[in-house]
Amino acid sequence: MKLYHYTTFTNFCSIWIQKKIMFSEWMKCNDVYEREKTLRISRLSAEYEEKKFSAEVLNDFIKKVFKELEAYKQVSFCTDYDDMKGCLSPMMWGHYARDYKRSGVCIELDSHKIRPDKKEAMFYQDNVKYESKLPETVVFGVDLDKEGAEQDFVVNNIDKLFFLKHPHWMAENEYRYISKDCESLDISDAITSVYVLGDDNITLESVSSIVKNPKMISLLCVGGLDGKKLSPIKLYEMNEIKNNSK
Repeated sequence: MKLYHYTTFTNFCSIWIQKKIMFSEWMKCNDVYEREKTLRISRLSAEYEEKKFSAEVLNDFIKKVFKELEAYKQVSFCTDYDDMKGCLSPMMWGHYARDYKRSGVCIELDSHKIRPDKKEAMFYQDNVKYESKLPETVVFGVDLDKEGAEQDFVVNNIDKLFFLKHPHWMAENEYRYISKDCESLDISDAITSVYVLGDDNITLESVSSIVKNPKMISLLCVGGLDGKKLSPIKLYEMNEIKNNSK
């Protein structure tokens, strides 16, 4: 599967040199729904375990859960759409691939060759799903006496907590990596192509000097029959056309 990472030119330089994409704190994400994750205490949780816990104990558990959530980080990618490649989204270019007035870069990767920076690290990866009514994550059937209960709770509810978003974000077609152990993803062998908007010669020249492989670089130009689609062309093919026209 191909994954696409939109980023600014400045960040691209760091990614290309290190061949790593860094995890970032999920609490700094731009989705207000995600930043306000909802947990609901179910009094049945205590009855389920045939124990009775005070409101203070239950609320303390919720605090521990949020503390545990703060330890998790994420890396986001875009996947191919039904009608176009994941690198051809004008919205994604506008939201995530601009560096002041300069165009950014979209990196195409082979998902099978992406590796976490630590061999024994625990991480999760999946497509994000979109639901109009985001469910509350109910604390139910949790043994609050167990040490590390908040860690088990987060792992058992990882899909609801990290891989579920409101349909307002559906156009991002997001694929995520989640971890509290990893600092970065090793993409040394995973990069298959680099995309640059064709109307930004400064970024194109800068990317070309860094990548040093015109067969890996593609330009995206506004074209198509209706003039409203991004069409990719390999840099080496464009250079051949220019040379043949001389």
